[in-house]
Amino acid sequence: MAARSAQEINISELAKLSRLQPVTVEQYLDILIRLSMPIKLGAWTSGVSKREIKNPKYHFADSGIACALRRFTKDTFSIENNWQALGGLLESFVLNELLRAVPMQVADQREIDILIDGGSLLVCVEIKASASVCSDDFKHLKWFSKDGPGRSRTCTGIVFYPGQEKFTFGDRRFALPVSALWNEVKV
Repeated sequence: MAARSAQEINISELAKLSRLQPVTVEQYLDILIRLSMPIKLGAWTSGVSKREIKNPKYHFADSGIACALRRFTKDTFSIENNWQALGGLLESFVLNELLRAVPMQVADQREIDILIDGGSLLVCVEIKASASVCSDDFKHLKWFSKDGPGRSRTCTGIVFYPGQEKFTFGDRRFALPVSALWNEVKV
């Protein structure tokens, strides 16, 4: 589960990999969820369109434990390494930080990593494991707010990335360093 953080989980595939029966994998997954190790995040739907994700995503709740289970060291996170390989872990880390800040308000859809529903205001969050951000990184957020299920509400788009700079991309779209989750940010 630590290696599959922020992914849809296929029980049959996990059963094959672990050489266990699917029912046993389901029981173990249920125990892990009861222990609050992974967070099960279902698909968000506006009621306008059908649910597009077949399986929920699971996020490892403690990124430190996930790193230890994967035998990561501080060198794993050096800027020279391949950040894309850490994308799921980074997504889970950001989700967990947001869950601490906005309890019970986070959901997920295939096109958007995290969606915070504040009634008339939606905050759409993407997490990019890249040292830079460009306007193309907002394409799903733009679609969601202009043509997708969020078109009737006010949407703010945020892309978190492991860089250092804060950027504004106009029309309520911002790129923020992941460190903004624990530091004051003025955009």
